[in-house]
Amino acid sequence: MNPTDGSIRKKTSFYYPLLLLPPEKRRGLEALYRFCWTADEISDSSDSLTLKKQKLQIFKKELAACLAGKSQKPLFKNLEETIRLFNLSREPLLRILLGVERDLKPVRFKKFSELHRYALQVAGGPGLASMEIFGFNAAAHQTYAENLGVFLQIVNMTRDYREDMALGRQYFPTEDFKKFHLTPALIEENNSHWVSFVEFQLNRAWTFLEKARGSLTRRQRSQLATAEAITAVYIKLFQKLRIYPRAILKGKTTLSGPEKILSVLGAAGRCFLWRWAGD
Repeated sequence: MNPTDGSIRKKTSFYYPLLLLPPEKRRGLEALYRFCWTADEISDSSDSLTLKKQKLQIFKKELAACLAGKSQKPLFKNLEETIRLFNLSREPLLRILLGVERDLKPVRFKKFSELHRYALQVAGGPGLASMEIFGFNAAAHQTYAENLGVFLQIVNMTRDYREDMALGRQYFPTEDFKKFHLTPALIEENNSHWVSFVEFQLNRAWTFLEKARGSLTRRQRSQLATAEAITAVYIKLFQKLRIYPRAILKGKTTLSGPEKILSVLGAAGRCFLWRWAGD
C-alpha cells in the first residue's frame, strides 16, 4: 500500500509528517497505523457489545498469528513484515488492544490516574512501536514516546469531547467536572466554567509535552523529525482549542492543509538547525 494515498490523508493528521520519512519506514508506520485504525473501528462501530467482543477476540487471534509469523490477512501480513523489518516488540501492540477493549463499554473515568493509564495504552502503545520503527529503543526514547503520546491523546480528547460523549465515553475524570462545577452531558456553549475546564485539560496536556521534550536533548530530537512534526501539528491544534474553547461544543475543531504543512516545515527546519547547532 502507498502510505501517502488519499485514505491516509483523510484519516490522520500524520499524513504530512510521514513524508519526512524514507519509504521503508513510511510503509512501516502505515502498517502500524492501519492496525490501530482497524482495531479502533471495532469499538467505534454501532454493533452490539456481544458482536464487538467477538470481533475483538478474532482480531486478537489474528495478531497472535501475526506475531507467530503466520498471518493470513493483508492487514496483518503488512504488520508482520513491519515487525520483522524493525524488530517490533509485542508489548506495545498488546497495549493498544487493551485500550480498544476498554472502549467497548461506556467509559466513566473517576480519577486522572485512570485516564493516564488509558492514554498509555491507546497512544503510548503506538508511540513506543513508532519509536522502534524510527530506530530508537533506549529508555529515554521510550519516556519521550509515552509522554508525547499522553499529550497527543489529551489534545484529541479535548477536540473530540462532543463526539466521545455521544459514544458514551467520558474520558475526562469525574473529579475534574466536579472541580469546575460542570455536569458532563449538560454543558452549554456560554458556560464560563467550560472555558476554565478546557484550559485546565490543555495545561495538563502541556506538562506531558514538557516531560517528553525534557527526556531528550535537542540533538536527539533532531533525529526524530517525524515525531517532532506530529508534535508541531498538535501544538497548532492545541493553540486553536485554547483560543476557541466554546467551538468544541459546536463541532470538531480541525486544521487546514496549509496549517499542517507550515507546522511540519517549521519542525523540519528546527530539527535541521538542532542537528548542526549541537545540544
